[in-house]
Amino acid sequence: MTDKVPLERGKAPLTFDEILQEMNADGGFIRSVLATSDGFSIASAPTSPDHELASAMIALLQQVSAETQDNLGLAPVDEVTIRTEEHSYLVCRTIPTGGENLSLCAIVPPGRAYRRATNRAVRKIHQIIEE
Repeated sequence: MTDKVPLERGKAPLTFDEILQEMNADGGFIRSVLATSDGFSIASAPTSPDHELASAMIALLQQVSAETQDNLGLAPVDEVTIRTEEHSYLVCRTIPTGGENLSLCAIVPPGRAYRRATNRAVRKIHQIIEE
């Protein structure tokens, strides 16, 4: 597996960090993290000292959603969203891989749509993983 994906003909390939930076710009997101299901940070944008703590908390959230899915007999969980009183969101998308799931999470300000930007990022991350 490489950490780069071609964007368009003639453009340099993107890294995981660049995919998150692009997603944040496209969606107007405050920050984002790509983490393993064990809570290890793969990439974050912008890079910050507390991204490891955020990754661990995201892993806990994904674990709770997986247990809820199993206990209630739900279909696989695609997304977990937490909404604050100020109407901002923590959105965590599950990215299934051959071995373990990855989590793509973003902090979305009030009034912003997020699904299109996260879908694009998920596709680009899949392209890297499939190489």
